[in-house]
Amino acid sequence: MLNPRIRRQLRLQSALFVVLLLAAMGLLAWLSQLNPLVIDLTANQRNSLSQETIRLVKSLEQPLQITVFVSPLNKNRAVLERLFQRYVNAQPLISFSIVNPDLRPDLLREHNIRFDGETLLEYQDRSEKISPVTEAKVTNSIQRLMRQGDRWLVFLQGHGERDPYGEANHDFSLFATQLTSKGYTIENLLLTQTNSIPANTDVLVIASPRVSLLPGEVVLIQAYLERGGNLLWLADPEQSTEETGFISDLLTIEFLPGIVVDPNSQLLGLNRIDFALVTEYPRHPITLGLDSLSIFPQAQAIEFHGESGIWEQRNFLRSGESSWNETGEMGGEIYRGDNDDESNGPLNIGVSLAANRQNDDGEATEQRVAVVGDADFLSNRYLGNGGNLELGLNMVNWLSHDDNLIAISPRAAPDTLLDLSQTQQIIIGFGFLLFMPLALFGTGLIIWLKRRKR
Repeated sequence: MLNPRIRRQLRLQSALFVVLLLAAMGLLAWLSQLNPLVIDLTANQRNSLSQETIRLVKSLEQPLQITVFVSPLNKNRAVLERLFQRYVNAQPLISFSIVNPDLRPDLLREHNIRFDGETLLEYQDRSEKISPVTEAKVTNSIQRLMRQGDRWLVFLQGHGERDPYGEANHDFSLFATQLTSKGYTIENLLLTQTNSIPANTDVLVIASPRVSLLPGEVVLIQAYLERGGNLLWLADPEQSTEETGFISDLLTIEFLPGIVVDPNSQLLGLNRIDFALVTEYPRHPITLGLDSLSIFPQAQAIEFHGESGIWEQRNFLRSGESSWNETGEMGGEIYRGDNDDESNGPLNIGVSLAANRQNDDGEATEQRVAVVGDADFLSNRYLGNGGNLELGLNMVNWLSHDDNLIAISPRAAPDTLLDLSQTQQIIIGFGFLLFMPLALFGTGLIIWLKRRKR
């Protein structure tokens, strides 16, 4: 028999149980905020970061700020929020914010944001923008920003080349600024002063010299290439073979005469056809993921004459089928094939060469060379056109052996589709429309009969 004392004890036990239960729930909620646990039950773990990404972000030592410029009406806004929240959960040093581009035009101008959904990553006074956003692009951008500026790009100077610090339309200051923001160190090289090419040079850039090189300079560049140095050669048609013919001989390439013209360039509103357009790119690490057209003012075509086994040659830039190399006067009416030394497109504008070498320590390395029959496409005047900037950055990444960035393939979602045969569809249809109602009716009837017999 329950007396008042026992009832009080039971009430006290019940109250204590409720208090302890609430305290336990609060403690679990607090611990879950400190150490969030996420279980991805989807096929292929497509809603989780890859292990490669997790290992990379765990190695961050300084804060990384991610700013997403996305409008409230953008259908990908929620997807971007979920993606960057995974980065934040994996590394507390990462923070991200969402900015409505309609409300902050000052930030758009400051960071040159052009697309809704474009994302800015900032790390240790360096920055990089990506659009469209994928896990692979975000992770590779983080890896590039973490390079600590240990990639040296050396620009040959003293012969009328494009100047990475010059502000003129034909110079490369805008391109050099982009490279610096991604961790590269830019230096000018006057061989008449240094008498050597620095040993820490990752890529030597020769941007269309207009004055003949001295014999001693030729010897230094030849020695650099023969010992496996990487080279980016941007060769305008105005560049005489007398200045750089020795490089052509070493690389076994030839520049076709004339200028590549493409009538399709007039579709861009240009009142001239001496612009080569590249809309489709051959498969190459340099052009991987590149989907914007590139513009090459007054370019020249390239042919490779080397033998297999020495250089591994691949084309990565090719003009359209309607193009040709015009060798006549560029004024008045211009016709395809009116000169014997003209060739119909597509023509190779950019070629890459790779060769296996041994460095001074006896280690096997791969020498890489990229040759483009134009230097204007990276100039201050034309850098912002189409995919010119992205193409230039990709070339430098490949030449400096940074093309081996993390490759994260899109993960398929096989569990989002239900593929049923006709028989299975009939069974499910009759199950819901006939058998399930009959089962419920039968159950109710049995319960009613049992109650009636009581």
